[in-house]
Amino acid sequence: MTQKEVLRKLIELLTNELKAFDFTPSYKDQGFIRKTNDAVFLYQFLIYNRTAIKTGAKGFLIEPFIWVNVKGIEKYYKEITLNTIIKNDTDFITIGNSIAGLLSNPDGLYKNRNRSLDLHVFEEKHIVYVAEQLLRQFKDVALPYCLNNATVAMVDKIINSKPEEYKVHTQNDNYRILKGIIAAKLNNNPHLNELVGIYDKQLIERDMLDETKEEMSRLKSILPMIGTNITV
Repeated sequence: MTQKEVLRKLIELLTNELKAFDFTPSYKDQGFIRKTNDAVFLYQFLIYNRTAIKTGAKGFLIEPFIWVNVKGIEKYYKEITLNTIIKNDTDFITIGNSIAGLLSNPDGLYKNRNRSLDLHVFEEKHIVYVAEQLLRQFKDVALPYCLNNATVAMVDKIINSKPEEYKVHTQNDNYRILKGIIAAKLNNNPHLNELVGIYDKQLIERDMLDETKEEMSRLKSILPMIGTNITV
């Protein structure tokens, strides 16, 4: 079996179940997508090559991820980003992580990293079991995550609460800072100026990317207009 064959079989096994929740298959994005007026959701399966230590058998590890694009936030991020590679809705990720990561950090602070659900496929017969587990994790973790967190107010809360801490909801710390500020402005967070000051310091103290520093400068220039009727 190849990675593509495993992915195709998993998607085939899950399509009818996830369609009931308005998630449609996307082989290009390696999973299932749901789009609403306010958000885009991607339940994605990343597949890694693995070798069984005892037998030497070649196979794969499948890790499910849930990603959320909150359109109201990403609208402004698109205005200030220097990244020309990300173009599709599913490239613009506001919050999300692996299911294993979310389960290992229930308080939202990113303390337990590199966790796995250990879903392996070494023989074709293993695919059905993995598909069953992916469906269970979708219902238990991914779907509630989408339903509960896909608003500006929730993004403001989960990113900007304890701003000094790393958050499991934002794997990339460069994005956490920029999208956290956008969410705070849109949500009329009374601590916005304080947050900007904290994140300004983090850009230096954590030796963040030069691109992020430039994007921060761009964000500050349009900040007064975010959330108003003025076109940015």
